[in-house]
Amino acid sequence: MEKVLLLLGLVVMAYNVLYGFRLKRAIPGGVMGERGGQMLALIAFFALAYLAVLVLTWSEPSSLLLLLLSLILLLGAVFVYLVLRLVDAIVASL
Repeated sequence: MEKVLLLLGLVVMAYNVLYGFRLKRAIPGGVMGERGGQMLALIAFFALAYLAVLVLTWSEPSSLLLLLLSLILLLGAVFVYLVLRLVDAIVASL
């Protein structure tokens, strides 16, 4: 179960990276463009971190701690997606 949650979180984060690149192209520049680049770099870093956690815990036996970690990471990926949608809506309204 933990591996499925981690994989799902990784897939959502990979989508977030692609969504972030699309959003970065839509932002004209200035403060939003600069912060958008920083946000995209952090999203990419966290996507790599999700992959690292998945690789490092692949052979670990199931445990409550690993289940909680997987759930927190998945919900973090969903949170990033929601923030990207919010930024997209803000940029579209400008």
